[in-house]
Amino acid sequence: MTYLNYAPEIQAMIYTINWIERLNRDFRRVTRMRTAMPNEESVLTLMGSVAMDHKAFDRALPNITVDKKLFPD
Repeated sequence: MTYLNYAPEIQAMIYTINWIERLNRDFRRVTRMRTAMPNEESVLTLMGSVAMDHKAFDRALPNITVDKKLFPD
C-alpha cells in the first residue's frame, strides 16, 4: 500500500500486479488447452508467443523526468 503515497501518474508505473496476474492466467489457460508438449523448448516457445501477444508493455508512461509538479527541484 506504500504506492498510494505517490502521485497517480507514478502509481500506474509501480502497481503492475494486474497485468502480471493476467499473463499468468493466460499461461495456465494455454497450457491446459495443450496437454502434451514434445519438449521443453516447445513450452518456452509457446509461453514466449503468449507473452509477446500482450499489449501491456506498449502502454504509455508519463515523462516523469520533465514533470516539475511531480519532482520539483
